[in-house]
Amino acid sequence: MELKLLPRPDFLEFTLPQEYISLLTDDGSPITTKLAQLLINQGLKVVVLSFPQSLFHQQPLPQNINRIMLENLSEEHLQEKLSEITKNYGTVSTFIHLHPRLLTSNNEEITYLKEEKAIVKHIFLIAKYLKQPLKNAANFGRSCFCTVTRLDGAFGLSGKGNFNAIGGSLFGLTKSLKWEWQNVFCRAIDLNPVIDDKQSINHIIAELHDPNIYITEVAYSSKGRKTLISTADSKHLLGF
Repeated sequence: MELKLLPRPDFLEFTLPQEYISLLTDDGSPITTKLAQLLINQGLKVVVLSFPQSLFHQQPLPQNINRIMLENLSEEHLQEKLSEITKNYGTVSTFIHLHPRLLTSNNEEITYLKEEKAIVKHIFLIAKYLKQPLKNAANFGRSCFCTVTRLDGAFGLSGKGNFNAIGGSLFGLTKSLKWEWQNVFCRAIDLNPVIDDKQSINHIIAELHDPNIYITEVAYSSKGRKTLISTADSKHLLGF
């Protein structure tokens, strides 16, 4: 596998009926608030889903941003909270998982944390329960399932960086959903941690509006916007 440079994405405008909402997971960073506020400013209804504080610290949100807090990590509790979101706010048409950076040291190590494993498991469960709502919403416009990690801006292939490898499984989940949910826009984004909040949010919004439905995973670093292709595909594209 190798990284292939991509041009900046075009921008596809899309809207959905008012009964639909955007659901964001809380990564504990200012990006959660800033992204939620930007979507609200664009006229969208937004709900933030926060994980138990025992996993990692999450900051207070402004009063105008709706938050649902998970109190435990049971599947039954998650299902209950997702039903509560639908009942009180609307049907989810866009899901954005902002994956937290749970670092244990300052050195260049790849780690495997049980807290991250629990979070990733919950994203798989959320996909299970959002399958039908997202597929239904796609009949009225673009519905989205998006995961955002901060490994190294190269899908963990740069050979350097302090990150948790378990988050990389979100790339596989998103690619699988792309094939299973033909009418839902699925995109996995890996942002280099040095990218600032404003630019990170700009990248996320750009990917959500990308008209290209054939790309599933995109990474951003100082070397630009890239995707991952097989070496065989690369040779074919180069005429070998």
